[in-house]
Amino acid sequence: MLGLLADTGEMLIPPGSRLEAWRRAHGGVKMRDWEDYFPSVAKQVANRLERRGVVRIEENNGELVVKITEKGRKEILKYKWTDFKPKSGKWDGLWRLVFFDVPEKEKRKRDELRGFLKMLGMRQMQESVFVYPYDIGGEIKYLREILGVPHAVKLAVLSWIENEDELKEIFELK
Repeated sequence: MLGLLADTGEMLIPPGSRLEAWRRAHGGVKMRDWEDYFPSVAKQVANRLERRGVVRIEENNGELVVKITEKGRKEILKYKWTDFKPKSGKWDGLWRLVFFDVPEKEKRKRDELRGFLKMLGMRQMQESVFVYPYDIGGEIKYLREILGVPHAVKLAVLSWIENEDELKEIFELK
């Protein structure tokens, strides 16, 4: 249900024109057969999600409208962490340097950040400095948002770096 809400922002219980409109807008893509689950199971799921604060349920003309909350959007983003993979392809000749200063009281966030930077394929140059040859601007913005450290993580794009030949070997660049 959260996946559907991530794409549409809201849905009706029982399904109606908005769900059908979403399907038409997405080329007939059919999410699970929601009709098979409505109304009782979908209502239960929506209530559970509302208790967690990830959706808001409103009544509109006798129908229940389920809308995703900001907390819900962040939760959906967390599921995308598993999609982090090293990039490859033609190198544009620029280096991406990520550096951060996450306070000791947020050590868990700092450790998670390091882990995800490594999952992206970045190489650690110093304790809080990582380098990478491919564009990861979107991933860094995403990590800042999810970890709640928007001002502690910085991204730089460099045309030259001191140990470039060694880095080219590490990243197998030509």
